Amino acid sequence: MEKVYQNADDDRVAIRKVYAKTDGYAYLEKDCKTKVSCGELHDAFIKGLLVVDASGNEHKTVSCSVTKDVATVTYVTADSSAATTAKLATVKSK
Repeated sequence: MEKVYQNADDDRVAIRKVYAKTDGYAYLEKDCKTKVSCGELHDAFIKGLLVVDASGNEHKTVSCSVTKDVATVTYVTADSSAATTAKLATVKSK
């Protein structure tokens, strides 16, 4: 079993948030100016991550894959056509 250790930056952090707009990238701040790096997105997923969409809705992440220095996080969104149906969406690092 591999262990993931907290570091000084993790002190008293409950969860991390990234912000998404329609271009499919994850951003560090609400105004979506700085794209999240592969390492940052993967680390945030491991330690607890919410994706905040352009409407301000928060979504729980369910998986993360890293391919060729691009981390792609999958999260669950609501399907507006059926109250009990969920859709999966993704955001990726720069």
